[in-house]
Amino acid sequence: MKIRFTYFLFTVIIFFLFVCCRNIQLINGTYSGKQDSHVFVFSTDSTFKYEHHAMWYSESFGIWRNIGNSIYLNSINQIDKLPIEYSKVANKTDSSSVININVNSQGKPQKDYVCLPIINGDIAHFFYAMERGSYSIESDVSIDSIYFNVTKQPFVLRGTGYKMGYDDVKTETIYPHLSLGENIDITIDIIDSLFGYKVFKNEELKIKGSNLIYKVGDKSYKLHLKK
Repeated sequence: MKIRFTYFLFTVIIFFLFVCCRNIQLINGTYSGKQDSHVFVFSTDSTFKYEHHAMWYSESFGIWRNIGNSIYLNSINQIDKLPIEYSKVANKTDSSSVININVNSQGKPQKDYVCLPIINGDIAHFFYAMERGSYSIESDVSIDSIYFNVTKQPFVLRGTGYKMGYDDVKTETIYPHLSLGENIDITIDIIDSLFGYKVFKNEELKIKGSNLIYKVGDKSYKLHLKK
């Protein structure tokens, strides 16, 4: 009886080792989809590298772990929003407010960044008055919330050599509850390394046979192991 139990236990251990080793063997290597638009490189030390080659270039580095038929990804950098600070000051009129936007580009040219305000959940109606870098605009609506979509320009040569830009980076959202007759001074702290960096927060990739399935929004991409 003891021998049978020992044999059974040994069989179970071998089975799980086979499954685990099979997954590790499967995952290690470079996976990419059609036209190499999404590329993942998985290493035996549980680290990964990601690159996205399209009109907007992005990359990421982090840790992967295998649980069942899924791979979970976590980037080294988990910050995905630019810090924003503000202070309110009194105005001499009660019919409008002035928004002063200061771009703290930390030694890089301010004009490389365009900040589009999203006020009360909508794109500001005065976006035509935007300028590169720091600028001021006048608002005739009270402001409960505001954040910015920050675009980095001009285009740069990256990755495969195409002329590509970076996807926008959002700022944190502030809730100043600004009434007409108040001005607000806003400072956006630029973290340049966030442009072109994809943040994975426990992102799941499905294992389907010898392929990986990477879902972005409503689209799914089948990634094949490169030989």
